[in-house]
Amino acid sequence: MSEIIKERLKNSVGKDAELFTLNGFRFFGKIINSDEKYLEILDYKTDSYKIIILSEIKDLEIGK
Repeated sequence: MSEIIKERLKNSVGKDAELFTLNGFRFFGKIINSDEKYLEILDYKTDSYKIIILSEIKDLEIGK
């Protein structure tokens, strides 16, 4: 994964994000935490926390 994306995720804690994984899943929620390997979001659809491997993210959109 691009270093730009990793840096953007670290600086976007608390913001809403929509992402698609390589296997076609879609997630929409608030970014809770991010490190070099994982992204933690609060998924609004299931009202639960999800841990996503960064290398599995295909597309990502972060709100302002």
